[in-house]
Amino acid sequence: MPLIQHEHCVTPDEEGMRVDRIVGNLYPDVGRAMLQKMFRLGKIKIGDKKAIASRRVFVGDLIKIFSPPDRIKKEEPIFDRKMFERLKSMIIYEGEDFFALNKPAGLPVQLGTKLSFSVDTLIKSHRDCKCRIVHRLDKDVSGVLLIAKNQKSARRLTEMFRNNAVKKTYLAIVEGKITESGTADNFLEKSFAGNEEKIRVSAVGKRAVTFYRPLKLLGDYTLLELNPVTGRKHQLRVHCAETLKAPILGDRKYNKNPRC
Repeated sequence: MPLIQHEHCVTPDEEGMRVDRIVGNLYPDVGRAMLQKMFRLGKIKIGDKKAIASRRVFVGDLIKIFSPPDRIKKEEPIFDRKMFERLKSMIIYEGEDFFALNKPAGLPVQLGTKLSFSVDTLIKSHRDCKCRIVHRLDKDVSGVLLIAKNQKSARRLTEMFRNNAVKKTYLAIVEGKITESGTADNFLEKSFAGNEEKIRVSAVGKRAVTFYRPLKLLGDYTLLELNPVTGRKHQLRVHCAETLKAPILGDRKYNKNPRC
């Protein structure tokens, strides 16, 4: 019987993506030809059914990769005491079914192209490695990240995120003076500037809603409280930069003059 090399629970940020893209992100060193062969041979399943490469996924879908360990060129995480201690230093709450990490800015949640270390790498050192990431934070964002300890908890948490049962609050210093609270409600879509992928406000795309409230004026800057209702990629960064015309300080992707 083939072995399950990896299981991945689809997060709210990944909903609607092609399954081959998600698997490609999980195994960036595997070539496209090899990846397509794995799909043809039924080595990749969603739940208990063989996955088609072009199939779009839903939140909570469980992607299973079946292959002998020596057939996939994925760099295995190093299981050492130093890594485990770093993980423990980030844990701010731990219960029976999940734990919460204080993710620092600069640490990606999952591996990708040209990345060799991530939160996903760290959690492999936690107990029996059955932990699952149920949502994401951008690499440059610090904040609380929930990690499910089992599949049942992963499905429950992803369902809560999808149904807006989890209230998310972010703080950001933006350039400009925002004096009144309000709601950013529009549509976001992907665009490309050369090889760089960016998100922009558009007449089409996916609806994105963010409540914002100024907490304090800091000269020419404002400390904002941001409450996203939806969970679109780069939503807060784009809403600040394009809708409020007040880009986040230090945002090198959407702030034309990040200053730090």
